[in-house]
Amino acid sequence: MESYITPNNSVPSTTVSLTVDNINDHNKDSDIYNNGIKDSSKDWHTQPIDSVIKAFNTSTTHGLSTKEAEIRRELYGFNELEGDGRVTWFTIFIRQLADGMNWIFVLLSAVSYYLEDYITGSLLLALAIVNLYLAFSQEYAAEQTLAALKSLSSPIAIVIREGQEQTISSREIVPGDLLIVKEGDSVAADARLLYISNLELDEALLTGESLPVQKQLVIIDDPEQPLGDRINMIYSSTIITKGRGKAIVTSTGMDTEIGKVAAKLNDAGDGDRTRLQKSLNRMYIGLTVLAGILAFIVLASVKFQVQYDIGMYAMTAALSVLPAGLTTVMTVTLVMGGKEMSQQKAVVRKLKCLETLGSVTNIFSDKTGTLTLAKMVVVRFWVPQEGDFHVVSNGLIPEGDVYQINDSLESNESVISENNKMDKMNVSDSIRDLVYCSALCNVSSIHQRNSSSLSNSHKKSQQDIKKEMENGEEDWISNGAPTEVALQVFAHKFNMGKPDLNAAGWIQLAEYQFDSTIKRMSTLYLDQQKNKLTVFTKGAAERILPLCYNIKDRQSIMKKVDQLASKGLRVIALAKRHINNTTANDQQQEIFTKNSEDEEDWSKRYKRNDIECHLEFLGLTGIYDPPRPESREAVAAAHRAGIMVHMLTGDHHITATAIAKEINILNDQLLKSDHLNQWVMTGPQFDSMTDEEVDNLPRLPLVVARCSPETKVKMIQASQRRQLISAMTGDGVNDSPSLRIADVGIAMGKNGSDVAKQASDIILTDDNFATIIRAIAEGRRIYQNMQRFLLYFYIILMSLALVVLACLGLRDPSGLPVAPVSTIQMIFIYAAVTPPAGALSIQPASPTVMEEPPRPPRESILNREILMDTVTYSLLAGLACAAAFFIPLYTVNGHGVEGIACDSNYQSGLCDAFYRGRATLLVTYLLCSLVVMTHCRSYRRVEWGLRGLKITFKSRTVIGTFWFDIICLVIFLYIPQVAIQGFRFLGITWEWGLAVALTIFFILSGEGYKFLKRCLMKSMETHMVDELLIT
Repeated sequence: MESYITPNNSVPSTTVSLTVDNINDHNKDSDIYNNGIKDSSKDWHTQPIDSVIKAFNTSTTHGLSTKEAEIRRELYGFNELEGDGRVTWFTIFIRQLADGMNWIFVLLSAVSYYLEDYITGSLLLALAIVNLYLAFSQEYAAEQTLAALKSLSSPIAIVIREGQEQTISSREIVPGDLLIVKEGDSVAADARLLYISNLELDEALLTGESLPVQKQLVIIDDPEQPLGDRINMIYSSTIITKGRGKAIVTSTGMDTEIGKVAAKLNDAGDGDRTRLQKSLNRMYIGLTVLAGILAFIVLASVKFQVQYDIGMYAMTAALSVLPAGLTTVMTVTLVMGGKEMSQQKAVVRKLKCLETLGSVTNIFSDKTGTLTLAKMVVVRFWVPQEGDFHVVSNGLIPEGDVYQINDSLESNESVISENNKMDKMNVSDSIRDLVYCSALCNVSSIHQRNSSSLSNSHKKSQQDIKKEMENGEEDWISNGAPTEVALQVFAHKFNMGKPDLNAAGWIQLAEYQFDSTIKRMSTLYLDQQKNKLTVFTKGAAERILPLCYNIKDRQSIMKKVDQLASKGLRVIALAKRHINNTTANDQQQEIFTKNSEDEEDWSKRYKRNDIECHLEFLGLTGIYDPPRPESREAVAAAHRAGIMVHMLTGDHHITATAIAKEINILNDQLLKSDHLNQWVMTGPQFDSMTDEEVDNLPRLPLVVARCSPETKVKMIQASQRRQLISAMTGDGVNDSPSLRIADVGIAMGKNGSDVAKQASDIILTDDNFATIIRAIAEGRRIYQNMQRFLLYFYIILMSLALVVLACLGLRDPSGLPVAPVSTIQMIFIYAAVTPPAGALSIQPASPTVMEEPPRPPRESILNREILMDTVTYSLLAGLACAAAFFIPLYTVNGHGVEGIACDSNYQSGLCDAFYRGRATLLVTYLLCSLVVMTHCRSYRRVEWGLRGLKITFKSRTVIGTFWFDIICLVIFLYIPQVAIQGFRFLGITWEWGLAVALTIFFILSGEGYKFLKRCLMKSMETHMVDELLIT
């Protein structure tokens, strides 16, 4: 149903300037107002539309001006809810304050004070405060970044301002705006309807009603009518499930019905915590328990006879495995990864998908606008009476000559004869009817950015237009689906565009929207000059031809369809029907000036099934949508990464096959294969198969033509039964089920509906398939970096913990164990190893990241190779550190620990070897930590060759940390009071050489271990999908 409200002459047709003063003046004189138009309690559903328009000082044709919108925004604020789920700084602070790690440091600080070690106690307390501050600042910055990312994916709205349709952010809508809604939109604000076309809404969020509500243009008398029965209103956050409409915004922000109950769907919260984050939290708890066990072991070794030295040893053992800041760094890594992806035009709505991206094995992609440019143009048309015609394409510019060509379709512009050029001002009836259908069975529009008239544009020469396009000066704007825009441009080239025909007396009475299940749409028009009703229908040829009465040889027409489709053209069939027994009398024409309650419901009077029959076939149009230049390489990159690409499209199967070949989804071997019908199917064919039959296919089809939303759902379910990880693209409201059940749902940012965006995990701001591949590469990089970071952290912790445990057998003359590392040294180690860990979390991707197979989804982040690396590097680093401690302790005038309680009471000569051993261990450990960082950059590649050394010496983190460590060590080692009373060690001499030698040993042994892995372990690179498909 399509219904209008046209206000009477008393209603202003132009906007009235709005200021605070004239609002107050208007309030005094109008009984519509109650404390100004901000009074959202007004029962707008009970008011005539004329009163609503007058109350908001707006226009049904021009809407508001930009200046008026800004004034109203200052007056009423942004259209957003308060307390919309954003995390405040106080919440983050409380969350970090409750972090158990901080309280462990406070507890250890209290123990130090109890043992009268005030320096260590103060440092531990300072560490707790610094850790709290850093964790808070990092998480707060991450939340701010996440909020910014979410704002990028916030809903948009279409309004009419200054007489032009404009796309704006929903938060910028103000009362009085003229709002346009269509299928798939999330309504941006409460509004009073003034035009509808088969409009239905899902209002379950507000009313709990599960069925869509059909809207009508009526006046409701009861002010207390329930929300669900206010059928002349639309409400914020409800979903348009069908049709289109135009409405005047009555309430925004907290004044909307959804604002009154403070309810809005919010994606934040624990539900967005990734599997990795949850596992890290468990690991965090496990390491904390391990710290307690180590402290217990130390105390148990002396039968719990605690004194200062033993207490310090127990604290050192506990600190050696505490991963301070681990979860915070991981959260920041994920958020910053999401920020990086947004810069590559992929907005992450849910952080959990970043992990899944690295596991994607199959991409199910739409064709139009994703693999292709969505710059559709009509380049061919065919009418039965006259044959084939070629249309010169100029993009959106409605100019281009038309030539009659032969049936071979091999002709092109270079061989087209001027003798066959058509006079577009003098066309046959058959071509005129085809053009009329293209223009009127159509809801799209085109206009110039600079308000130039069509007539002026028609006067441009072909050379001028080509020059414009070459210079990038095309200033035409389109609204609507790409296919319909192409047909509208085609009609404009004949000066028969929809505006021209409307002006000539063609009035639309009803629209029967495109239905993906029947693959067609229709419109009902009144020709006022002839007082006749005409139905125009367009759609898929196989759905239109059976409805037509004037077809003698359907096979020949389908052959023509296949011929057009084989060139990669989308073929649209067009038809019409005169409703001969019904004429439009004067009374019927008067409906356009009556109130809505007197209008006839044309779509109810003429049912779809009754009018979409006995049609007159008019002809075919061939629409070309060129593949994106980058699509072929992006598909090849996916294949190299072990990812299969499937194209799901509504096109004819021959068109789909031609495009798939062009971008290499189908290669020559597959096209020559005897089993091509397994690789290319139609939606009905696939839907008719049972689950068992689908599961018995060697692989899922690579191309599915005439695909419906239900086909997409079935495809995802089939991939899940095969344990595949799928990424699905979608843009329509009907795509939301497949987007929700896919492992990674990807919505289109430009042409996608709000429903599709809300159901997705990622939104592509450029609708480009290549962006999906970049997002997968970024997801793999993020996951790799998390693995690198964790590997580094585990090696650092385990190697030191091994040394601490090994030294439990080392005793002083009194029989008490002595710690190889003092507690203050542990605090310094925390500061020294943190920068390399952070640097690993932001490393660039490895060169082979997109040449490796997808990561198994069930694989732990600590996979077999990482566990091997952790154990091997920890043993090697632990061995080097143990040697650094024991060699000075027992050689070169060293005779072990000769002093008693050296930690609490330094005895010159007796504790010297022990103190020098500690110093050498610390130097070696810090140098080895930098080596560990370089080893962790790659699992198998040489990092200490010429290439790796260049990267190392260019790293500000490595160089900065190295000099920080050296400067601190010089200060701590060679200022006696700091060395002896603070860190409990002494300055060293020849031991520097020992530390360097042990570091070189660690470098060489690590590279030797990588060499063995390269020789003995399976290559990490994958075979191309092309090779897999033909084996």
